[in-house]
Amino acid sequence: PAAVRQPLAKATSGHHAKTHHLQLVGSEAEQPKGLEAVLSQFDHSVCLHPGRRGGRFQLPEGGCVVVPEGAFGRPTDALEVAAVQPAELAGFCPDLAELESVVSPVYVLATSRGRLPCQLLLTLPLLKRPDPPLSRLRLMHRAEAKDGEVDISEGDSGEWRELPAAQPSADDTFLTVEVETTGVYLALLSPVKEPVRVTPEGGIMRLRLDPLASLRVPKNAFTEPGRIDFSIIPFSPDRMSLVRELHRSETQDIASLSPMYSLDYDGPPCRRGLTVKLPLPDWMRGAERREILDRLAIMSRQRPETAWAALDAKKSSVRLTRKSISFECRQPARFCLLEAASPQWLPRAALGFPRCAEMNAAEPGELLLFAAFERRRWALGARLAPISEGEQQPQQPRFEIDATSAGVEWRRLEKNQPRQSEVQEVMRQLRRRRRERDTSAAAAAAEAVLEEVRNRRVEVELRDGATVTLQMSGDFRLRHLGESRAREEVCVQFHRRFAGRMALFEIVPTARTATITSDFYDYLLELAADSGEPLDNDEKLVDLAGRETLTFKGVITALSGSGEQLSNHEFTIGFRDLKAYLDLKPPPAPEEPSDGEAAVAATQTTQNAKPAEQRPAWYRYYPRLLDLRIYRLKPEEAKQESLQRLTAPRRTARSPI
Repeated sequence: PAAVRQPLAKATSGHHAKTHHLQLVGSEAEQPKGLEAVLSQFDHSVCLHPGRRGGRFQLPEGGCVVVPEGAFGRPTDALEVAAVQPAELAGFCPDLAELESVVSPVYVLATSRGRLPCQLLLTLPLLKRPDPPLSRLRLMHRAEAKDGEVDISEGDSGEWRELPAAQPSADDTFLTVEVETTGVYLALLSPVKEPVRVTPEGGIMRLRLDPLASLRVPKNAFTEPGRIDFSIIPFSPDRMSLVRELHRSETQDIASLSPMYSLDYDGPPCRRGLTVKLPLPDWMRGAERREILDRLAIMSRQRPETAWAALDAKKSSVRLTRKSISFECRQPARFCLLEAASPQWLPRAALGFPRCAEMNAAEPGELLLFAAFERRRWALGARLAPISEGEQQPQQPRFEIDATSAGVEWRRLEKNQPRQSEVQEVMRQLRRRRRERDTSAAAAAAEAVLEEVRNRRVEVELRDGATVTLQMSGDFRLRHLGESRAREEVCVQFHRRFAGRMALFEIVPTARTATITSDFYDYLLELAADSGEPLDNDEKLVDLAGRETLTFKGVITALSGSGEQLSNHEFTIGFRDLKAYLDLKPPPAPEEPSDGEAAVAATQTTQNAKPAEQRPAWYRYYPRLLDLRIYRLKPEEAKQESLQRLTAPRRTARSPI
């Protein structure tokens, strides 16, 4: 018997049921020749034969389409509507910006005629409600031909375009659009950005998104006219609860966070400082100024490739009023006001803030890789960003891999790499033509195709149940925490049902690394012996090791299930951190002096010794966690962040390195 691919809703009364609206798809059903490609490409599709009567038809994923009477006159006229699934979304969705998401099913419309005979009404169910005025709905469309390729005959170049704004329903559950051409239709939820024009004349710019927010630009701060895009990015309660659950030790000192206020600017750097005024969070209102400043950290990030840092309250000239807070900054950036649970834990709260910011912007289903550097273990973790309850399945999963170098050097990962199979195939053809000494236009065309493939960036798609293989090379190996055998590669499975789980692997140094490190310690001991200086304590040797610039390199390569390279990233680890991981012992203590010398040394030690509570916070402590990022820091920025981590107070005492 013929199989029904996706039956429409059956009529509910009598012989007036419009059974001719159903189209059977199978060996016994006659299919329009022009729709074979569309039918074979998608699993959730319907083929409608409205006839002269037209009507209202249900679509997969909860949508519907209204066909006016007389639109399709011939019995063979058909309307094909397919719902694109998340695993099939490659090529059917525009590139999503930060915090932008698909909030409706993605429908592909095609007809046997090649174009629509008249205007139709398409209803898209909304999976997430907008939050005005911070976010808005965008209706996107791309014209498609009936064979699945871009149709440029209808005045469209194949690029995505935004249709005129359509008002959603009163309860924000669906959106209706007038359809005039075939192609792909979907709804996006995008953050609202308010453009602010800046000139060398300066001035005070009032921001409409928040009446209490403003930007004061001094004269000649900008060398040329430009534009700053202002947006407000709130923290999702579901994401924040998830971050506190997964990273409890890092976020336990964060009491509250204000929304992130973003000032995006791509022009030349400012020559004079700007003054930013933001609304005062609820926890600040009614509190004393000293109490506010003791627990307040103004987090700032100038560009996506730079790291978050806390502004200096004194240098930023922080001013407080009953309803607002103003401060100075050198460049437009993204800001967030952080409240610490206690003044003494403010540095730790600032270090844990990047976790909140990164998880708040991560797409559901996104694969995140990070590393936790502890005294006796380096762990490489892979976590899938879970899907909150009531949230739609991820529409465009992204693959990102992070690596760090302990404050020495930061490098950014290239997510999208050309497919190795395509490059190998083109190279085989090119080598064959060269062996045949084919210097015709075909050989030149093959070289052009090779160059195009090499420069192509393909979007990495993580399907449900897919396996990603991580390969480690260089001075390190990978080892699962539950195993004792070190391997060069491990597998991580991408599965939305287990999105809340995490797979951890150890980064194990090779014997070569341990040998180099041990030899360097012996070298330091020899230098100390040659200099003739007595080793009365181990601080001298530790100081020499801390100034050493020797680094060790490793490469992490991510491969798909078919063996294609998804990403390739190199990272470096400094000698000081490697020394702490290997737990190398300090040099042996010198021989015990005589009784008289011991008494004099004890007296001098007592006079010069400082109580434990007066010692610097970094004294013999090793930072417990070094976050992995995709940022490239400048040397001075890396040094500053490393110093912040070393000087941050710790809750519990740790054994010396």
